[in-house]
Order: sequence, then structure tokens, then C-alpha cells
Amino acid sequence: MSMWRKKCTTPEYPGKMETEKYVYTPGLHGLEFFKTLKEKDAIVATKCGETLYIPPTTLCPDFSKGEVVEVPLTNPWYIASYTIVYEDMDGNKLDKPQILALLVPEEDIVGGIIHYVKAEPEEIDVGLMVKAKLKPREKREGKITDIEYFELVA
Repeated sequence: MSMWRKKCTTPEYPGKMETEKYVYTPGLHGLEFFKTLKEKDAIVATKCGETLYIPPTTLCPDFSKGEVVEVPLTNPWYIASYTIVYEDMDGNKLDKPQILALLVPEEDIVGGIIHYVKAEPEEIDVGLMVKAKLKPREKREGKITDIEYFELVA
């Protein structure tokens, strides 16, 4: 019998996923990223020459050591790309569409933050300015969710 005619089945593995056995760390610059987010209204990036890398990298592309710099979240950021989500992970229609965007603080950067934008789908577009809505400092945990969402700048 041809291989193409055999019934293919996906194996199922009950219980916990293997990845739960491991502890993942964000690395030195990742720790600094979340520490800065928790303690200040900013994040850190790596500056290599005139280019910023978000999230921060340990080494620059030319293998030189970059400079870790703070990037304020209080300044406007820009929507570099976005998607509108109409269904949850199970395919159920959401009550209200959610907007996820790649957000950058300025033009000459590599990377950015992917986060929720609080807006209506018809209001959203690439290049629009947004500002971060942060949790109160005393409620921050050093997680990306310390940024509640971004909202359009009027």
C-alpha cells in the first residue's frame, strides 16, 4: 500500500507538556527590561550605533557590545503593523474584536513590542501614535502585563 493511502494520526500525550519541566530565564538584558518596567515608566533597549533593538540584545549584529538605554513609555509610540482578532483560540466569536499591534518608539529601531491597542477596528492604521496605559507602580510585577494596553493619541 502506498504511503499516501495510509491513515495518518497525530499522537496524543496525556498529562503535562515536557516544557513544564524546564525553567526559562529572560537573560540579563531581559531581566533589566522587566525590572525597568516595574520600577519606572520605561523599558530598556540595546543601542548599536544609531539603531535601537527592542527587546534588548546581548550583542550587536557586528558582535560589538551595545549600550543598554532606557526608552520611555510616556512618550508616543507608533503602530508599525497590526492585526484584528475576531475569534478566541477555540474559534468562538469574541464579543468585541481585539487589536494586537507591533509598536515602536521611533523609526530607526529593530523589533518593538507586541501589545493590545484599545481602539475600534475602523480607527486603527499603520503610523498612528499611541501611548501606554500602565498599571499603578505599586501593582506592577515586572511582567509585560504591567502595560495594560496602548491607546490612540488624540
